[in-house]
Amino acid sequence: MFDFKVNSPYNFKLLEVIDVKFTIAQLKKRIHQNPIIEGVVDVSSFMPEDEDILAVEKAYVMGEFFIEGDEDVFVFELNIKTKLTMACARTLKPVVVTINADVEEVFTYDETDEYRQIDGLSIDLLPIIWSNIYLEKPMRVIHPDAEDMDDFIEDEETRKVNPQLEKLKDYKS
Repeated sequence: MFDFKVNSPYNFKLLEVIDVKFTIAQLKKRIHQNPIIEGVVDVSSFMPEDEDILAVEKAYVMGEFFIEGDEDVFVFELNIKTKLTMACARTLKPVVVTINADVEEVFTYDETDEYRQIDGLSIDLLPIIWSNIYLEKPMRVIHPDAEDMDDFIEDEETRKVNPQLEKLKDYKS
């Protein structure tokens, strides 16, 4: 796979925002000139409103593509880096989570379960980039301040048991 090295990780303000929707003709022409994809992509339009994701930074995308077979199979090898701001599962405080995903996506005109089908005359990588960010998102995050909440000490006063249920412990199966 392509070796992705970034000198200053997550300082992408100097990079240009790129369009990641390509026509097949553009890709066939570009394969001989510059098969490298590098830039920043804004994925905030895909962010769901009712989730625990509070914000998403622009994603840094770097990779390359190549064409296999009779020029009808397009393979994209990408590295996607971004930061998500998520709500803590205990306190709802914001927590910044770093996402770093290596992705290989294959597009073809043939209908197969293994590859994505090319729809029309273009390939749009924006939904693929967002879906891979979303797949890398942790199910829940805990704010560092909330980690101290695990120290729960149970005393006799808080451990009151219903007297009717207390009798059940005498019965054994």
